[in-house]
Amino acid sequence: MNARLIALATVLDVVVLMGLGLGLFFAPLTLVWAFDDGFSTDLVASWGIAVDGWMLGHGVPLHFALSPELADSLALGTLAREFVVDVALLGVALLTLLWGYRIARREGARRYPLLTWVLAVGSMVGLSFLLVFSLPEQIVEFDLLDALVRPALFLAAGMALATWVGGDAAGKKVVSSLLPPALSGILRTGMSAGVASVAAVLGVAAVVVAGLLVAGFGTVIGLYESLQPSAWGIVTVSMAQLAILPTVIVWAVMWMVGPGFSLGLGALISPLGTQLQSVPALPLLGIVPSSVPEFAVLVILIPVTLAFVGGLASRSRLVGDQRGGLWRDMNETPLFAQPAIHMAGAAVVAGAFTAGVGALLAGLTGGAMGPGRFASVGADPAQIALWWGVEVFVGVLLGLLSGGLAKSAGEAAR
Repeated sequence: MNARLIALATVLDVVVLMGLGLGLFFAPLTLVWAFDDGFSTDLVASWGIAVDGWMLGHGVPLHFALSPELADSLALGTLAREFVVDVALLGVALLTLLWGYRIARREGARRYPLLTWVLAVGSMVGLSFLLVFSLPEQIVEFDLLDALVRPALFLAAGMALATWVGGDAAGKKVVSSLLPPALSGILRTGMSAGVASVAAVLGVAAVVVAGLLVAGFGTVIGLYESLQPSAWGIVTVSMAQLAILPTVIVWAVMWMVGPGFSLGLGALISPLGTQLQSVPALPLLGIVPSSVPEFAVLVILIPVTLAFVGGLASRSRLVGDQRGGLWRDMNETPLFAQPAIHMAGAAVVAGAFTAGVGALLAGLTGGAMGPGRFASVGADPAQIALWWGVEVFVGVLLGLLSGGLAKSAGEAAR
């Protein structure tokens, strides 16, 4: 493919991505407008809601300013007429992230990386700018800079991720060429164990959420019925919950890590103790248990165990087939060349990576979800970073060391 075709394909990719993300909200709202409202309402208002949802999906804070009449009709009172919603609907952000990864993995992107990056990110910023100025006058406002930058950041993050995945990834080659082999091995091992630990915990959290959905199916249906939606209204609510489902999975991760998360001021859900009050009127949140058994604290062992397995599986990246114990003769092997020191360094890298990911996820899924007590929802990024980082450090270190001990024992037996 020549540069012109690659440029055209990149721009079209971004246009399709934005169409899919906006369609997640606008398509069901259009059905409601057509079949429930009988074409009597303004479709432009539905377009504004779709754009707001797409922006919120990328973590753009939405500032609501309700009229006194609307606030009174919703029983919000005079103090809740102006509020912020900034809990990201990560389903939309995940779509953008994966699409960016897909764009960067194309053969054309590898041949013309700078062209692909500039056009992809630039197209995202330009189309976001057009979205902002296509909006009608409404009760929701957001910062223009946030609207331009945050969606583009998710796309760029997906493209950057593609440069580190695969044996021939450009990022890995650059690091290997700049760092000494020993330090490069420590970094590769730690990152591998950290990525595996994060992915495994996210997978377990997804299974937990699926299990809770099955177990709490009756409660979820009851919450649907309490909203009294029409048939197309059910479709709209379901699509909105599909967008927030990854956010709920991240909350499940925060729960397994230990600190837990809040669903409003004074409502903490944690394996160490649960104090649940009223929750936002989303049927999906009906799966949140009102109490947990005393042995639920043992769930904290899940991240440690998964990190242990990740460390055990990553050990070969660090030491390969080298013979010898964890600590060798100092006359032959310097301190910083000792296998135990390398393993400790890899565990630190894994813990630091996981702490950073945990803080980022907690920051994206925490914030305000409405007025009043829902002004504080989600987990504390600092607590999640500390807990998860320490858990992964301990698990990976034990996995690496136990693999070394097992190998030493096998050599001694021979």
